[in-house]
Amino acid sequence: MLPPMLRDRNWRIRYAPDDGDLVRLFYIPALQDAVRYHRLTGYFNAGALALAARGIEGLVRNDGHMRLLVGCTLEAEEIAAIERGEALREQVERRLAQLPLAPPDAEATGALELLAWMIGRGHLDVKVAVPCNADGVPVPDGAIFHEKAGIVEDGAGDRIAWNGSLNETPAGWQRNWESVHVYASWEDPARVEIEEENFSRLWANRSPRLEVLDVPSAVRQDLMRFLPKDDLPRRLQPEPSAGEREGLAPRMEDAPERRESTPQPLPPTQTPVDLRTLVWRFIEQAPQMSDGGAQVGVATAAVEPWPHQARAFQRLYAQWPPKLLLADEVGLGKTIQAGMLLRQAWLAGKAKRILILAPKAVLAQWQIELREKFNLDWPIYDGKTLRWLPSRARQMLGEPDSAGSAWHEQPAVIVSSQLMRRQERAAVLLEEAEPWDVIVLDEAHHARRRSAGAKREDRPNALLRLMRALKQRTEGLLLLTATPMQVHPIETWDLLDLLGLPAAWSSDAFLGFFEDVEAPNPSAEAMERLAHLFRSVERAFGEVSREEAERITGLSRLQSGKLLRALRDDSTIPRRQLAAQERRAALALMRSNTPIRHLVSRHTRQLLRRYAKAGRLGSPIAERDVEDRFL
Repeated sequence: MLPPMLRDRNWRIRYAPDDGDLVRLFYIPALQDAVRYHRLTGYFNAGALALAARGIEGLVRNDGHMRLLVGCTLEAEEIAAIERGEALREQVERRLAQLPLAPPDAEATGALELLAWMIGRGHLDVKVAVPCNADGVPVPDGAIFHEKAGIVEDGAGDRIAWNGSLNETPAGWQRNWESVHVYASWEDPARVEIEEENFSRLWANRSPRLEVLDVPSAVRQDLMRFLPKDDLPRRLQPEPSAGEREGLAPRMEDAPERRESTPQPLPPTQTPVDLRTLVWRFIEQAPQMSDGGAQVGVATAAVEPWPHQARAFQRLYAQWPPKLLLADEVGLGKTIQAGMLLRQAWLAGKAKRILILAPKAVLAQWQIELREKFNLDWPIYDGKTLRWLPSRARQMLGEPDSAGSAWHEQPAVIVSSQLMRRQERAAVLLEEAEPWDVIVLDEAHHARRRSAGAKREDRPNALLRLMRALKQRTEGLLLLTATPMQVHPIETWDLLDLLGLPAAWSSDAFLGFFEDVEAPNPSAEAMERLAHLFRSVERAFGEVSREEAERITGLSRLQSGKLLRALRDDSTIPRRQLAAQERRAALALMRSNTPIRHLVSRHTRQLLRRYAKAGRLGSPIAERDVEDRFL
């Protein structure tokens, strides 16, 4: 019989002492279902695990694993030693060594035995978190690591996360007035993901205000002396029957003081799910998982993406919501890249409303490719009805094509961009339809201004006017075109503006930037304009790393740091003091870090030929021999 899953239990939103014993109601049931338990706590002792021995037994039986991050606050004299040059690790080890493992009674000995056994068998990893100031220097015992949160995951991939006021101690779970707030991944996945990301960041020592260390080896060795002589610690050994215990001396577990803290029987649970339900539940939840879930959509699609397609997908999905112009050359699979994103986002529940706008001539191609390659059975709205591709399942269910009056209520739909740009159709899209999670515009160069380049005034055509309104009604926007510029660079600006340009990058500033940056010797005023736009890009998309600056400019690490500081300084003086070589390097750096870099993905056929030559493609790339003939 399979163990119960987290989803099979009725978890409350909040647990407090008024509800009863937190160990019995929450802690033990959660751990019994667990294959993974991550815990942040300001204080910890082994007695907390002992209280939940039956839950820990479930974690062990499920071959589960626990990670525990516990606070360790240093005293003033220990911090003074660090400031004198002594290693932080040595001070932490010295601090923990001052807390000897000397259990006062058999109850505490049993708890340490369980703790040692879990660490020795690989079921538990422990790290310590030392609070630091903004400069990374440990702070004295007035400041403590006060995070109190936990995450449990079961074998089906379902998770619950909680935070509250309790520490991982018997007093925290049983005697103090403590409470926990619980979030379930099938009800509030975003909140669970916040707790997951927070734990991962702290465990990986990526917080500037904490120093996270492994438990010192001396402390670990001291704990290992409590390893049980038998295979299992006494806390996890099965209870003998009454017959087996006749004539035996009373066990320590039967002593009155032990009996008082024995957890009450578990509350009844629902009938365990069968294996088929468990497997399908796992498949349903897999795309939402933090460890590898982002690859489920691609791994289960009927395509083998080329390297540049996989890279574009990762770029789109990792920076949610996606905002990108896919400008690959014709034939390089822009539709495949969009399909990879749509399938993964659909499966993971990130995109629940999707609109695909494409020319009428390619609507059927979109519908066929989405179903055959990505198993996305989405309808086309032709202006009157919703049309799905024929399928045996649809025939068996007897579902005819639907009338299209409420076409925009479909969770995902494919429509003609020529149809939607009409005034009466655009009004429905903008006024009646609910906002979208992702909009895809194919052949995006059709959204352009009239007589581009002839006049500087803004005269958008109907499709560009529609897209400018729609960008306020969608989270993600994907633009597909091999030719983002047809006549004039302003056409590229129009498309990038749909995706979200920094405020400083007006159309005039955009055109002026490329005039200034290509000048052989820009004036001081031009350098200031360029530096201002460079800073706006860094604020919008993140700073250029020193390593990247070295690669782009060819300067040393010291010179690259100086150059970055000069470009980021609000004062003009550091830039006026740049030598000729440094000015040329500054121009190269600013030219490489524009909104185009962050909002456009462009690949060419030549790249595929390099992939094929390197053995990364299974088929050769056709050569194109273009010959001009005058008639």
